[in-house]
Amino acid sequence: MADRLDFYFRQRVNEAELDLAFEQLERADRNLAADIGLRGVVTGAQAIPHAPLPDLTIDLVAPARAYDQAGQRIAFGVDQSVDCSVDHSGLPTEVPTAGEERWLGVFLRFERLISDERTDGNSRRVFFRRDESFAIVVRQGPAAAAGSAPKVALQPDELLVCDVLRREGQTQILAADIDATRREAFVFASGDAVQIRSGLWRTLVPALQTAQAALDEVDAELTEHFAGTARRHGAAHVDITRHRLLRGATVESAVHGIVDDLASVVSGSSGANRVGGDAIPGSPHGLPPSTVRNQIAQMLGFQNAHEGSTSRAHPARAISTTARTGPQYSRPELHAEGQLAGLHSATNDLGARVADIEGRIVADEWTYPSPKAQVIEFGPEMAEHDRSRPGEWLFRGAFGFSYLETSRAASTITAALVLPLSRLLPVLATSIVVRLLVRPGAARAGSSNRMNAVVY
Repeated sequence: MADRLDFYFRQRVNEAELDLAFEQLERADRNLAADIGLRGVVTGAQAIPHAPLPDLTIDLVAPARAYDQAGQRIAFGVDQSVDCSVDHSGLPTEVPTAGEERWLGVFLRFERLISDERTDGNSRRVFFRRDESFAIVVRQGPAAAAGSAPKVALQPDELLVCDVLRREGQTQILAADIDATRREAFVFASGDAVQIRSGLWRTLVPALQTAQAALDEVDAELTEHFAGTARRHGAAHVDITRHRLLRGATVESAVHGIVDDLASVVSGSSGANRVGGDAIPGSPHGLPPSTVRNQIAQMLGFQNAHEGSTSRAHPARAISTTARTGPQYSRPELHAEGQLAGLHSATNDLGARVADIEGRIVADEWTYPSPKAQVIEFGPEMAEHDRSRPGEWLFRGAFGFSYLETSRAASTITAALVLPLSRLLPVLATSIVVRLLVRPGAARAGSSNRMNAVVY
């Protein structure tokens, strides 16, 4: 309610008393607006680049309604064009230095529009009407390096509509130059002033029974949910677009299905049947693109075929040998070649290798029982098949000297022997035939005697 003046009978009312009466009524309206928080731009006054062609002016869209801090009403019904090339004092707002910028603040201010000029009793000119009106005020801040220019401070008796950015050499104000983040928009009522009743709520528990506290609680719940720190959705509650290989329509059922399928050991549908593998080139064998199970099966087949092979499993060059005295050979093929070479050279360790040969007498002329020959030296060799004995190969020639120990005096003989057997004997050979040539005096006759050597 407004303050009242009680005019009385036959009172001569003067100008000041009449003005006071109107002022009290007007103050009551403003107090009401201030009491309920009716402050800010209620509607309209949106700042946009000037149309149709942008320049250094901006347009405020009508209709507009606003109330300032004192509860005074500001309104206009048509679009307003605001010149941003100068401020409210007429000073230019241009930025003279390259690399710098400045902010402008566009404000609304309550004013009265006086009209209806008259002459009072003192012959003075007065304006009888004082209507509500407004003024658009442009204020400029200091120029500073780009990105560091401060914005214009808010005014206690004005309402900020927008901030406008000015740069050096600028001839147009575009939408990107207009910032409405600080706009003093109307807030009907503070959230702290609106009460709520949360007794029946099942999720939100606001700290206070106010709209602001409830909104703060909503924001906290959503923030924790989006960050994944609380209120996360269960996998069973999240839908998923079903894939042809998935069994479920939710994340939980799909993941469980994947794990079950991969862990399966059921014949024909094991996990290895569900995992693919790309092609693996190789020589002599490679793997084509297929499932893990098929690739493992191919590798197992290669391994079984290799280990079950009785011939041609590996070329000799692919097998290493154990270290030994004398010349070293890194592969069996070289070892075998070295053995053959040793048969032709006394300098090779094979040419001086000692081997024991158990023999037996096959001729009547040989009378000593179970002779033992110790091979001391080998030389060149030759081999030919004994046609009378298909399972034997006969080796002839001077192969060095052997010392034959018997129950009688020692005799020197010439022995026939061959090494290595694995490279020279055919598969069907069952024994080595060694021909002993006995010197005169060592036996009853000078005829040749034959002895079978045990191969070991």
